[in-house]
Amino acid sequence: MLRLVALAAATALLAGCTQSGPTSVPSDQSLPADAGGRVATPVIVMPPDASPATVNYVHDGDTLFLSTPSDANLKVRLLGIDTPEIDDNLECYGDEATALLRELLPEGASVFTAADVEPLDQYGRSLLYLFTADGTSINLEMVARGAAEAVRIGENDAYWDQLSTAESIATESAAGRWGAC
Repeated sequence: MLRLVALAAATALLAGCTQSGPTSVPSDQSLPADAGGRVATPVIVMPPDASPATVNYVHDGDTLFLSTPSDANLKVRLLGIDTPEIDDNLECYGDEATALLRELLPEGASVFTAADVEPLDQYGRSLLYLFTADGTSINLEMVARGAAEAVRIGENDAYWDQLSTAESIATESAAGRWGAC
């Protein structure tokens, strides 16, 4: 029941927000607001050079496999986010984060990919931001819904301000893992 209340609160908070350009959390940790006092929802715009791909399989909340024109089974680690672990190392909200990514990106879904500075992580996974056909940032959506926390991975920080602001909003509203764990 607590999760439902937290999800409803987060949904109401995000539904009442205005979309503005890139934002960041000020040093006093208050969240940016529009002229009406509503918290501004961060936005990540899909870059014009994003590359098409198709979802093969979602492994967990931040790792999946894509089919691209150059690789039939590309292993991808979502940039800028970290989700709780699953399986033998199960952490609170790991299964829910995986289920959310599978809901957002079902097998066969078309997506667009964008890289940042470093193309691969230490395990050889491609580090990418993903976008749906309508331009929704999957990375941002996972953080905004409370399924992931914002993290910097190496030098990759193109959308750090938006992701960290989304995490602050999710934490404040007890969305997802922030209200469940």
